[in-house]
Amino acid sequence: MLLEQIRKVFDAGGLSSASIVATGWRFHVVVDTKAGGQVVLTRHSDNQVRFFSDPGTAIKLLHDVGFREITVDTKGWNAGQAELSSQ
Repeated sequence: MLLEQIRKVFDAGGLSSASIVATGWRFHVVVDTKAGGQVVLTRHSDNQVRFFSDPGTAIKLLHDVGFREITVDTKGWNAGQAELSSQ
């Protein structure tokens, strides 16, 4: 789901929570809908998952949308992979 769509659904009251999920050295945003589903934030350019190297950027984005409580899931975090990707 694009950021603009997440904003609209949030403003309409259709989202219940937001999470930042680590995958390797990157993070992505997952939001839960009140209907029981989950959606992932995607890039506008190609509709692929939007990844963040800095979780603070994702937190700011979700705060700007209106979320005041955000879960951060670091189970899949491996900061060492960033070094491998830059080589």
